[in-house]
Amino acid sequence: MLMADPSRVVLERELDVLEDADVVVCGGGPAGLAASVSSARAGARTLLVERYGFLGGNFTAASVGTLCGLYLPTGAGFDFAVAGFAKEISESLARAGAAMGPVPFKETAVLLYVPWAAKRLGDHFATETENLKVLMHCRVSDAVLEQTSKGDSSRIHAVVLSTKRGLVAVRGKVFVDATGDADLAYYCGVPTEIGPPGSRQFASMQFFVQNADPGKALPAIQRLGEIIAEHGSHLTRDSGALIPTGRPGEFIGAMTRVGRDGKPLDATDPFDQTYGEIKGREIVEETFDFVKKHVPGFEKAFLQDTPAQLGIRESRRVRGSFVLDKQHLLEATKFYDAIATGAWPFEYHVEGRSTVMEFLPPGHLYSIPYRVLVPGNPDNLLVAGRCISATHDALASTRVMAPCMALGQAAGVAAALAVQSQSSVVDVPVQDLKSALAAQGALIPE
Repeated sequence: MLMADPSRVVLERELDVLEDADVVVCGGGPAGLAASVSSARAGARTLLVERYGFLGGNFTAASVGTLCGLYLPTGAGFDFAVAGFAKEISESLARAGAAMGPVPFKETAVLLYVPWAAKRLGDHFATETENLKVLMHCRVSDAVLEQTSKGDSSRIHAVVLSTKRGLVAVRGKVFVDATGDADLAYYCGVPTEIGPPGSRQFASMQFFVQNADPGKALPAIQRLGEIIAEHGSHLTRDSGALIPTGRPGEFIGAMTRVGRDGKPLDATDPFDQTYGEIKGREIVEETFDFVKKHVPGFEKAFLQDTPAQLGIRESRRVRGSFVLDKQHLLEATKFYDAIATGAWPFEYHVEGRSTVMEFLPPGHLYSIPYRVLVPGNPDNLLVAGRCISATHDALASTRVMAPCMALGQAAGVAAALAVQSQSSVVDVPVQDLKSALAAQGALIPE
């Protein structure tokens, strides 16, 4: 007689197929939005699956407030380190009066933006992009695999989604994991790693401040580190920023570090996630009280809200046959299959209260190869964003939003090419991919 394992419940059931597409992109953050729009523009019937009721990920749900990695310091000024979809986003927001950049930041620069405008821009892409269909409030929950004729490899037949109507399936020919946490790759059995607590990056909770006095606040926030050093030994960070959005009296606070028992959160652990969200809001209250009391210009300000979620910097990522490391970026290694560029410093939010930034020389532009997007098995799966095959140190630079958009654009175009040629994503001709990306305005390394 077989006894049921009380710690496990096994269900076997048939699922309705909700949609059938050429390319299915899972996750609508910076990488997934870029991937889905770029795939659709390349002619593939594309489905974008998003867990929230809006697109953008850290761009909107975490309301970072700065689009990092977009600019290349040249010594005399700034050029674009990333073009294509990321540049299009920045220019669209700027035309709407909802972005400012390049704004110098230490030895580099950022684009300041209004998260609400970024959210609406995502809506416009969702509704106005030909060949693109979007499903919101759907969470990737599993994958259905099938063996290929080769025998030792598999393909994704469908992705299982959790919805208000229960579990459903969506089918596709090529799939892009842009979940940020390598969820789809994990469900497919792709080797992944999350990194030990001693080196994993901490999360942050942003916050919105209203009714500040910009005339007093803008000069004061230049001295924020000094003010924290004098009065803020109880804060979770010894630095940070109060970011003006350009709207009267509105700032975004970027001054928190959220962990558990002194260690970074595991963003794939539901208990850590729950603890972090609640703790993050507690830390925000304490931090805003400090700002209101000690930073000139915020005496009459009020805390409006926190974003929909924590800002996660590092979680699960795939471990492919090729792993991008810090030395590749420092040496600006020339890859035959380079499909994206980057210039952001190595930014570490790890032990203690300090943020460590290792800056690249002015004009130093590194390349990212196509191989880091290709787990290899299943042979119709690509990854993009912060879950690429990279080390903890390489990720410290490539994880910010502009490079993630570039990687998403590359994954989306590669997926469309694989559909058109009815080939594995491994076999997509690199020169064809580069040409197609260049036609979409992407910056492609020589």
